[in-house]
Amino acid sequence: MKKSMIKPALCLFLLSGFWNVKAQQAQNLSDYPLHVQYKKSVKPILVYLTGDGGWNGFSEGLVNELGKNGYATVTLDTRKYFWNQKTPEGFAKDMTVILSAYMKLWNKDSFSIIGYSFGADVGSFLPAHLPDELSAKLVSVVLLSPGRSTGYVVKLKNLLNYGPTDKEKYKVYPELTKAIVPIWCIFGNEEESDFYALIKETSQLHKATIPGSHKYDDNFPAVMKAIQKGL
Repeated sequence: MKKSMIKPALCLFLLSGFWNVKAQQAQNLSDYPLHVQYKKSVKPILVYLTGDGGWNGFSEGLVNELGKNGYATVTLDTRKYFWNQKTPEGFAKDMTVILSAYMKLWNKDSFSIIGYSFGADVGSFLPAHLPDELSAKLVSVVLLSPGRSTGYVVKLKNLLNYGPTDKEKYKVYPELTKAIVPIWCIFGNEEESDFYALIKETSQLHKATIPGSHKYDDNFPAVMKAIQKGL
């Protein structure tokens, strides 16, 4: 009699532990301003880091285009996430939590990083700061209109497009030269950026331009075509 009661009790205990872990994971992910879009395909997960405008019309349009092309996406609203000061190390730690969860949930074994504007700036630091186990699954990095430096915090002057982008603490170009996977830097050919000319291409580091200014005339198929070169 006692033995028969032990088994159900043990099962309940194990199930309780399982759901507690699941609840903890859900709570951890709810701490981040994410927008996720699942697609059943063999393609890698795309981690998209928005510009400092956050989850706006441009980012939504781009993510929809990525979805049309069969990519599952995990989008981080950088305006909300970086509203308070962050560091490359802390950012990589948070992205490790996020990526590990969704790669397991969606049964994926690889991912690429896409960053736009401010998201490109902070995203350039991720490859060198991810743990080895996760960085081994990184396929490539695509940076849309990166700047020369970032403060790892959203600033009003940058939201208003005022002030230089080369005076912040964290310099982007040195991170590009550390490339452990292919990195593509894509700019609008009408952008007022001197960074494109500074980038020297290597076997791992590439650059390209597409028509338009900073938002590429909202021509998402053209942006997608450029992104696919780096995926």
